[in-house]
Formats: sequence, structure tokens, C-alpha cells
Amino acid sequence: MRAFLCTLAAFLPVFAQAPPPVYVCGRAESAIVIDGRGDDAAWQGARELSPLRDIEGAAIPHHCRIKMVWDDDYLYILADMDEEHLWATLTERDSVIYHDPDFEVFIDPDGDGLNYIELEINALNTVWDLFITRPYRFDDPHILHDWDMRGLKHAVHLRGTLNHPDDTDAGWSVELAIPWSSITSHAHQPRRSQAPAPGSSMRFNFSRVNWQVRPAPGSPTGYEKLPAPESNHVWAPTGKVNIHLPEHWGRVVFSEHPAGEWAAALPAPEDATRLALYRVLNTQLGHRGRHGSFSRELPLPEGMQMSFPAQDFFVLTATCPHTGTSMRLDSEGRFHATAPQEPRPELYLWVHGNTKRSETEWSARFRSYAEAGIGTVIIDGSAERLAELTPLARREGLRVFAWLWALNRPGDETALKHPGWYAVNAEGKSCHLSQHRPFVEYYQFLCPNNADVKQYLLEQVRILAAIPGLSGIQADYMRLPDVELPRALWSKYGLDMSTPSPEFDYCYCSTCRQKFSTGSQPAGDWKEFRLQSVAELFNTLAAEIRRHGLIAACAVFPSPELAARMVHQDWSRFQADLVLPMTYHHFYSKQAEWVIETTKRATEQTQRRIPLAPAIHLPDVPAEELPNLLAALRAAGVPGIALFSDEEITPEHLKALHLFR
Repeated sequence: MRAFLCTLAAFLPVFAQAPPPVYVCGRAESAIVIDGRGDDAAWQGARELSPLRDIEGAAIPHHCRIKMVWDDDYLYILADMDEEHLWATLTERDSVIYHDPDFEVFIDPDGDGLNYIELEINALNTVWDLFITRPYRFDDPHILHDWDMRGLKHAVHLRGTLNHPDDTDAGWSVELAIPWSSITSHAHQPRRSQAPAPGSSMRFNFSRVNWQVRPAPGSPTGYEKLPAPESNHVWAPTGKVNIHLPEHWGRVVFSEHPAGEWAAALPAPEDATRLALYRVLNTQLGHRGRHGSFSRELPLPEGMQMSFPAQDFFVLTATCPHTGTSMRLDSEGRFHATAPQEPRPELYLWVHGNTKRSETEWSARFRSYAEAGIGTVIIDGSAERLAELTPLARREGLRVFAWLWALNRPGDETALKHPGWYAVNAEGKSCHLSQHRPFVEYYQFLCPNNADVKQYLLEQVRILAAIPGLSGIQADYMRLPDVELPRALWSKYGLDMSTPSPEFDYCYCSTCRQKFSTGSQPAGDWKEFRLQSVAELFNTLAAEIRRHGLIAACAVFPSPELAARMVHQDWSRFQADLVLPMTYHHFYSKQAEWVIETTKRATEQTQRRIPLAPAIHLPDVPAEELPNLLAALRAAGVPGIALFSDEEITPEHLKALHLFR
């Protein structure tokens, strides 16, 4: 019984472990000189990868900033590392470079966990490039040490003095240009210079190996290593001190857009299922190492099958419950995935976390959502409440986003102590005072340009990001009050909003007026100023969210064009990993077809640079009509669909979601 429980325990962290990171690699907009400095214009617009972590997953204090761009000939990589003590000893190519502090690149071109490339470089600009046919978990990995990246360009720049312990250094940087002929051509394929197709992806990892040292006069470097293991800081943690688990590596998507133009991609919903297959493989290899054969009695995660076509050979199969992708992994490590012709979009559900329910009741609800095909819940409530509910949702296989109310902060006791934080309309009336709030009492909007507001919201992000188990943070109310309400709401408030009214036109506070008067906006372009102000604030928060390894999402109005007109929110400028357009058709006196039409317009307006999960207002969609609307959105090619909300979802809606699956 104990052995059975131990085996089961190996599968429990599948959902608790963060999915492999994703990076969108844009095209280089100008030439790059490989000198190690990284000061070419092509690097300035490129975004950084999410921060490195300890190889087992913990956050680290050290800084390593990595960027990537590409063109038809090369993949370019820039890594800038802080280091107080620069030292290196190895000068011969293909030495075991990680015996020095180094920077490492791992590339699995087709993402199957086999036939991958490793490149290591030290502060002396010495490289070790090798080709590995199979990871070290197999007894015969076939490592080709004399394989070379032909045409590789590499350079190092030192910010300090090498092998001089008497001073304090700043760090070093590495610049690489890897020809596609040494990446896309491998194994039995002849080398050819063929860049990847735009939109395609490869598996990557990056590692920074470092050693603890102390001054040692008389030694070649002036340092000697302390009797301690090396540190391994990586982009995609593998969960153990072994970088050669390529199933855990991150995914790099090659964008057709220039690196300076925002484009985003989401973690693959299939990753949890794919990693579950590899966990069984690793467990079986361990069993064979201990007992001489594979186990035929191994308990499997729900939905996975294992067959034995031969005595010492097995095949694992599973289907991702969220996308319908079929996967196959055999005992030799060969992986294959087949996606359905119309992949299933990820389903998101907003959840009001402050509703009083017992832990058992919450678990049952989360289980019912997961069984209906919902993959992610977006939970509202305090950080303490989210910390209670997140593990319950994760236990049922759900991802969790924190639901952050951004510029609208109703009842925020801290904000209410600062009247100057609040948005002001063109008549000089502030959202701080209840008698001046537009439409409803809870419209308590803050100013997007106030520096204290920005710092306060950044702190809210950090508090939420510290909650274990979160996959993302979704900002809501990242906008100003409605200059124009959706038409169906005009009669509710007794308004005709066909022309703008100064009563509902925000933000005219002193901070915004001062910033506008001293800024670079064309005279009188007040609307453009506010559109950009809201976008800049979101982008600042999104960068902080990503710094914690989380997805930066945002609930937005139906399309960038509508949002800009109605609430000063041009979300085509948002550097979001995911947006959830609130395509609530009844609010606009439209039929359900409007959801599809508006989604297509939003896709065009963003040039497919941001993944969309159009949102459905469940009270306006009868359960019997829901499958058809979901199917139409799936046919439109959206990667996700959002549902508002858990308070409106009915048992009939959940049954309809089952039909959609």
C-alpha cells in the first residue's frame, strides 16, 4: 500500500507545477553586429524573457536579462548577467565549459524531446557546442561532442576585469548569432539554411551556471571554488537538478511582427497532459533501473492508457481534455501529438470568491467546472481569500487567475484616504466624493497618471503574485468611466449619450493637466493623451506580472475601436498576454451573431498580436443556445472563450458545456 501511495504521489504535482514559459521572438528590424555589447538598435525594442529561476523552481535574487530576435539567416540571442567576480579558465573549444561560470542555450527544434542542441559559453568567449540524440535518462544518449554549429557568431563583453579578485565587477554579456542551418537541420536531415515559418515554435531553455568562490592568491584566476555545488539558474525549471528534461523546456514562438511591435502567445493548454505522460515515462524508467523491467501495474492518471506491444516496450496515450489533442509517448522517448482540425478554445470562468461557502462546497463547484471543460477560473476577492481558494481549484485541475480591480477601486480604504488619487471629470467633479460618482456608487475610479496610484497598484500586483499556485493576474476596469454607456443601458439611467457630455468625461485632474501640458502630445489631442495614459499604466502592471512568471491578462470592452470611444481604452496598445473582450451582446441591443462579428473586427484591429477570449454574459444566452455560440467562436479561431460568471452559470449551462466538448 505504501509503494502504491508513493507512486501516486509522483503524479500529484502535475497541476501544481507552473507550465513551461512562453516567449514571442520578433523579427530583427535592423542589422546586428555580434560584439557582445547588445547596443544595436535591433535589440532596443525586443522584450526580455521572463526571469530565470532556480532549476528546481524557486525564485532567485540574481539577474540575467535575455532577449531574442530572428531574421531569415540567424537566430540572435543576447544575455546580460550581473556578476561581482568575473573569472574563467577554459580556452579550448569543446571543453566542459560549465566547470567555469557560463551561459547555456538548449534548443529542441521539433519539440519531441529528442535530437536537441546544447551550446555553452564562458567569459573568455570559449564555446562548447554539442548534439544530443536522447536525454540522459536513457542509458545511451549518444552525445556528439565534435558536432559544430557551422557559421556560429559569438562574442562576450565584460563589465569589469577578468580574474582579478581585488576589485568588484558589474557583470558580462553574451551575444550569439546561430545560423538556421545548425538548428532546423539535425539528425538525419541535411543542413540547409531554412528559417522557421512565422507562427511556428521550438522548445528552448537557458541556463546560467555559477560557482561560489573565494580569493586565492597564486591560483591562475585569483579565485578558488568553495566546496559547494554549482548554482543552476534556468528559464524553464525542470523540478530537479537536471536540465536534460526537455519536456519541461519553454516554448519560443517566432512572430512575423517586428520585435518592437507587441505580440503575445499563451502557454499551451496541452502542457499538463503532455507532462503527465513524461512523468509516467520517468517513473517507469526508474522502476526498470531498480527492478530490471517496466511495471505493468502502475496506476495511471485519469484518461491515460498504457499498452505493451513488446515485453520491454510500452506506449502511453492520452487526450488533452481542454483541446482534444491526442498524444502518444513510447518507452524510447518518442513523442507525437495530433491536434483536432478545430482545436477547442480554453474556457475561462469569472468566480466571485467572497461568496460564503464551505471548503467542501467550493471543491464540489470547482470539480463541476472542470468536468464541464472549464480550464481556468478568474477569482475575485482579497489576497487572503485567493490563497484559500487557489489550492482547492488547482486540486481539481483548474488554472487560477487572480481578478484584480485596477483603476476602479470601490471601498478601497487606503485609496479613500488620498483624495488626489481619484479621476476628475471635465466639470471638476471627483470620483472620490460619493455625490459626484457617475452612474453608480461603486464607480470610484483612480487617475491613471498619478505616480502614487501606479505604485499602489504595483504593490497590489506583488501581493497577488505571492499567492502560491496562481497562473496569471487578470486586470479589470483598466479604463476610465464610460463616456458612452452601451446603448441598452441608456434608458436604465435616463440618458441620451449620443453626444459626449463633460459630466462623464474623465480624467481632468491636476496631475493629468500638468502632464499633458508638458508632454509631447499635439495641441488639443486630449483623447490621445488619455488613451496612451491608460495603456502605459496597464503595460507597467503587465511587466510586473510577467516578472513573477505569471500571465498578464485584461478584461476589456468588445473591440479596441469601441473601447477607445466609450471608455478611453484602446487595448490594441496593451502589452497583454491575453485579453477577454466583454462581448455582452444584449448590452448593445444586438443578437448573438454580433459577438462573432465583433470578435473578427477585434482580431483584425490587433493583427492577431494578442490572444482573445471573447466573453459571454450567461444570463443573456439560454443554455440550449450556448453550444451553437461556442461552436461559432471556435470556428472563428479564438484560443479562448470567457464566461460571466459563476453566479449566473446554471446546471443547464454546465450540461451545454459538456456538449461543446
